[in-house]
Amino acid sequence: MSTGRPPAAFRPFLDGVFDAPLDLQAHVYRRSAEAFAVNRARTDAITDPAAIPLRQKDIRAATLAALGGLPADDGPIRARHRGFVDAPGVRIERLLLATAPGTLVPANLYRPAEPSGGAVLFVCGHGDEAKAYPPYQAVCQRLARNGIMALAIDPFGQGERITPGSGGVGEHTDVGVRCWWTGHSVARYLVHEARRAIDHLAALPEVDPARIGVTGNSGGGTLTALLMAVEPRLAAAAPGTFVTSRAAYQRAGQAQDAEQILPGGTAAGVDHEDFLIAMVPRPTLVLAVDYDFFPLEGTLDTVRRAGRIFALAGAPGALRLVRTRATHQYHPDLARAATEFFVRELGDDRAVDHTDPVPLPATALRCTARGRVADEPGVRHPAELHPVPAPTGDLDWLADRVRAHRRPPDEFLPRWLPVPESTPEHPVRHVIWRSEADLWNAGVLAEPPGGPPRGLTLALFADGTGELPARADWVADRVAAGHLVLALDVRGTGALAPRPLTARPDDCYFGTTYKLLTDLFWLDDSLAAGRAYDVLRAVAFAYSDERLRAGVGDLRLRCTGDAGWYGLLAAALEPRIGTLELDAEPYDPAALLSAPYEPGPVPGWRNTVPGLAARVSVADLRRRVRRVVVD
Repeated sequence: MSTGRPPAAFRPFLDGVFDAPLDLQAHVYRRSAEAFAVNRARTDAITDPAAIPLRQKDIRAATLAALGGLPADDGPIRARHRGFVDAPGVRIERLLLATAPGTLVPANLYRPAEPSGGAVLFVCGHGDEAKAYPPYQAVCQRLARNGIMALAIDPFGQGERITPGSGGVGEHTDVGVRCWWTGHSVARYLVHEARRAIDHLAALPEVDPARIGVTGNSGGGTLTALLMAVEPRLAAAAPGTFVTSRAAYQRAGQAQDAEQILPGGTAAGVDHEDFLIAMVPRPTLVLAVDYDFFPLEGTLDTVRRAGRIFALAGAPGALRLVRTRATHQYHPDLARAATEFFVRELGDDRAVDHTDPVPLPATALRCTARGRVADEPGVRHPAELHPVPAPTGDLDWLADRVRAHRRPPDEFLPRWLPVPESTPEHPVRHVIWRSEADLWNAGVLAEPPGGPPRGLTLALFADGTGELPARADWVADRVAAGHLVLALDVRGTGALAPRPLTARPDDCYFGTTYKLLTDLFWLDDSLAAGRAYDVLRAVAFAYSDERLRAGVGDLRLRCTGDAGWYGLLAAALEPRIGTLELDAEPYDPAALLSAPYEPGPVPGWRNTVPGLAARVSVADLRRRVRRVVVD
């Protein structure tokens, strides 16, 4: 093997020429801002009350589409009674709700001593204790003591539904990645379970089906908002510590769990104000805290904007905001406000009892013998219930996904930059070009020292040109064989890697890459599709540039690690790539979808292209490549 000096990678800021680490963030935020503005204009255009039902219909359709539809109901809801436990003034029934084949949802039904006919579904925020979390117990006890039937349910990955060895709530995103690959959102299962829980409430003889509400905070606030959009049976709702705006949250330095991401939602015009508009004219109480990481600025603006629509519909007092000086939580002040709200809207004219509740130990609320629903016969994990589609081989769909939303300039506008380390024995050049009007791509070119090149290899390393020191011998060998080697930085890699946008490390969910790729999901796009497009642009650039064009007679694409996936996508769409070289078999989402659930981050999550697994298989892609070589 040759031993060559590593080609000199880019110095910071693309050799001091452009602030490229800002590019991908600015690109995503610019596109998002344009979409946010379109949706705000849609709301602003509502000046006739007759337009409100039409907008509500659109919100429901767009939300359902982003969820990927809802699973079919499996007949009447079935409940397994697991006993009672008493709290002051309340009897709590322990239940297992069979919401779908293979799914049992542990639930606590807080039964009032004197029912008023009203009922509230309590949906839990993100926390391991779920329905047993003392502040959540407190909300349910307050409601029941005041005549409102309250039903609290455990989402999967929480409470009695935590998979042994998992990270608890992290299961939402583990399953969420699988759902994205098939074009669904994991939220569809959480929404479905909540709607089945409403079925159970509506069937109780003590409950008036026309007087059912919902509340929850944080992740429960998310689920409350989604139910507000798609569940017409709700008579009232109190979303807590969630409602803000997409624009405000995008700049909050936070990423979100998978069920809080609606693929295509922003592109379709769904924002937080739309969840509120979907409830018009039904009573809605927004619960907020001043010191939340869901920005209060967005909350105030969203409530003001949606309030205009409530007033236009003749219900100016039906939307209210309650806030308290606290951090992110279902604070007792909010619980008292929610109790008064639901008693007024769903209950009777009794005086509200605000006696502080006394929480019970989690073991007293268990609906299973050992606190694990997985021990019940026939129960399966939601990841294993998710349907695995048969790909249709639709390469036209893939081409559309890769090229959709792109704004290439009329020219590549290349800059060839001097490299002080270049020598006649080891000629090296740096080059940057426009992949899109506001995105650079970059490359480090190593050239054979003499004579015309025999070919051109585009090297697509997982970490871009940052891998060049580790790849020095490989580059030297390829150059010695007479090839030009252009090591690529596509969007978000190498010298184009973005600055940190969250406090989380980037090698896991909720880091910078996760945040940007999920922001792109909202826009009906994906990071992997954008990177595949950058490879297509690199090929086109090679054919347009005199220095590179000399080697395109033998054009190869060399990929390592994660880059092999978007390299495969590009090679399947670009017939001018003669050989695709991979260091391992390409990532196969079908293998992920058909495997039993394993707790932990999903391999290849950065490469997710929503819906691809239902359209194209790895075999379909490989058939479109002229030659594939795997080391």
